[in-house]
Amino acid sequence: MSVAALPRVIPYFLGMGLAMPPPCVADDAAALSDLAGSRYIHCAFYSHYDTDPVTGQPLLVEGQGDALIYFEGVDVDHARAREIYTRIAGQRSVTVIRTPKALHFIDDVAGMYVMTTIYSCLDYNAHGRCVTYGAVNVRLFDPAVLTDPDRVYETVWPDAEPGFCDRSFINVREAAHRPR
Repeated sequence: MSVAALPRVIPYFLGMGLAMPPPCVADDAAALSDLAGSRYIHCAFYSHYDTDPVTGQPLLVEGQGDALIYFEGVDVDHARAREIYTRIAGQRSVTVIRTPKALHFIDDVAGMYVMTTIYSCLDYNAHGRCVTYGAVNVRLFDPAVLTDPDRVYETVWPDAEPGFCDRSFINVREAAHRPR
């Protein structure tokens, strides 16, 4: 099997040895601001993660996630974005809140909230630009998620599904609309 055919493995929390994400930290403010300006964001979440047999560290294997979310039209200034989530039918409008510590996407599903929190950069490319972000996804019933998502995140992250996000469709342009 060629190296190109192997699945991409994301060392979860880059060798920190943590089973769950750390509390929100503002160490990647520039990387999160950069992501907030992306047209498309792709996230994968896992009910569990694999373990590296050599190091014992948790691993997330690309393509083996339990749920996917695509965000587009991210507009932090107006607190909105659109999402497609593999666990809910159709495209949905969601609230997006950028705090100094994280980027939160919140979907109000008739009083149950699905919160996706992107909290840190996991991997930088050779040019110093973040290419993979740490994220979690959780379902909860606390309406405070819309007014203080960092505080809510701090209480729910141990029960959240771990995952990662990246910019989706990098360098892809919309198709030209030409008459047939």
